[in-house]
Amino acid sequence: MTKKLGKLNIFKRNYKKDATPEVPTFMENLQARRFVDAGKQLIIREDRLFALKQEGIGSKMKLVEEEEDSEARLAKDYEDLLELVMQTLENSLDLQSTEEQEVLKEAVHAVLQEEDQDTRWVGFQEKERPPWRPRRCKQNHEALLERLVQRRMEEAELDPSVEMHSSMQHSITSKAKRLKEDLLKVVTWVRSCYPEQENVCQFYATLYHNIFSAKLREVAEYTLCDEDSILLLHWVKQDYPSILNVSKIKEVIDHTKLDPLLPENMITPLEQQFLTNEKREVSTCLHNILDREETAWKKGDFPQLRDQVYCCPQAIDVIQCFHRYVEYAQKMLGDETKARGITCQMSNFLKDYKTFHAKVIRSKQNNTEAVLMVNLSFLIQCRDYITKNARLFPEDVKTDCLSLLTAMTKSSQHYFTSNMHRELKDSYRKVGTYEWLKDSHGVCKELLAKLDRHIQKFNNLDKMCCQELLGGMHKEFLAEYVRKMMKQKIKLSNKDQQQMAASELCSNSEHIHTCLTAAGSNMDWLKDILPKLAELLKLQDPDSIKLELVNLMSVYPDLSERHISAWLRLKGTLSQLDRKKILKSIKGSQDQITDESDSLQFCFFSIVRIK
Repeated sequence: MTKKLGKLNIFKRNYKKDATPEVPTFMENLQARRFVDAGKQLIIREDRLFALKQEGIGSKMKLVEEEEDSEARLAKDYEDLLELVMQTLENSLDLQSTEEQEVLKEAVHAVLQEEDQDTRWVGFQEKERPPWRPRRCKQNHEALLERLVQRRMEEAELDPSVEMHSSMQHSITSKAKRLKEDLLKVVTWVRSCYPEQENVCQFYATLYHNIFSAKLREVAEYTLCDEDSILLLHWVKQDYPSILNVSKIKEVIDHTKLDPLLPENMITPLEQQFLTNEKREVSTCLHNILDREETAWKKGDFPQLRDQVYCCPQAIDVIQCFHRYVEYAQKMLGDETKARGITCQMSNFLKDYKTFHAKVIRSKQNNTEAVLMVNLSFLIQCRDYITKNARLFPEDVKTDCLSLLTAMTKSSQHYFTSNMHRELKDSYRKVGTYEWLKDSHGVCKELLAKLDRHIQKFNNLDKMCCQELLGGMHKEFLAEYVRKMMKQKIKLSNKDQQQMAASELCSNSEHIHTCLTAAGSNMDWLKDILPKLAELLKLQDPDSIKLELVNLMSVYPDLSERHISAWLRLKGTLSQLDRKKILKSIKGSQDQITDESDSLQFCFFSIVRIK
């Protein structure tokens, strides 16, 4: 018995009768919603009543009736207190004033006070403690809040003026709206009513999250149309995270402690359905652009001019359309790798564009050249986009796209360079002849005059496209010039002729380079080719020729034995034996240079086609 009394001593308090009439009674505290003070009064009565009872005093002395308390009366007062406390808690999310906020704070602390009282009774046998202990007020409080959140989410309604295409969209959107609004209320009004350690914001967030998650899981179990499927995925990947990232909410809620809205086995089918839909959408978008361009071409329309430059709307439209869908897929899937699933549509589109491109090249319409110029601009812009955004594409798709673009670009350039060669054909014939040797300046001037008339067609091309096209034409023009020289229509039979031919080559090189760079070519490295070849004509000593050839091959590793042989035949002073010795001696050097060659070296002679 002594041991038991020792346990009960923790409840003993020194009670002093306060005769001051101003001290509120329990009922007055209750009516004034001073729940903490009212609760303390009940705990004092509980301690006194059960301490007296346990000590047996009640059976040994007759208490004055007015002073006597009873379990029934105390239990009833407790019920009255907790009923008002729970009613207050049930209105937690309807606070509109600081006065109501103070009442909620009273209710919260009354619950925690009761929880502490439960703790004081831990370890006592059931018959030794009050029959209502433990009250589990905190547990009941949490259950009440859970029911409150459940009810509010079920009753959530959208503004009727907001148009929704399906009941599913309406249900999800209305619940999400309620979730966001209520979490902001918790942060703004409710949070300060709880001790920080209670982490009430995280508690409410978990309740709302779990209910919202349950709704989404319920929806995901059904076969959804594309629109609803995308909406559901959008909520999981975009809209819901954006709610959690609202600054006021983000500051007090740790979203990493929340379970996934949907499990992986539900998200995967949604992602697959989304990707299938995106592939279809981006394909439709791209092919609509292609259909528009093909229709305009068939009608004979010319590209529009803006500031005297051909507009290329298909490049802007294709790149923007494609990039918009890829970016959207990245945001929706939260994974750049997954978003790559739609990039194959660029490859499919370019294959169809290649068919259209080939039709234009074969056509004889008045607008063919203009359309091909715009197409070339489109191809270059697409190539640059894919190169700069290579991370968006799987390696095989990127390779396929660049291969298609390269093939179409080459075919466009070939179209224009073929026309150039055709227009310059008669003048080309004079290069490397005795007429050229006699008046190379006149031959070169004639060539460049015709070339200049040809390249005037490209005045309406944008700068980037013109630069690339004229760079290719510059290279092709010079290659044809060198090829004509290598056809050996003349033989430079003495040193003076060779020196003169070398001088004319250098002079021609300067005029050609000035003409084409002024027009827009950026192939500055081409200016050295004719002077380097001219140096071979000036040299007389076979060993010096060998050394110069080795230097030349180190710069142009595609300079072949056939090219060297053809050029050396121009030198009438070089015997056949010396020529063979030179070719034999440089053979080993050529193999070594080929092995060591890298991308920094220039490729020119491979397009100089000689028999």
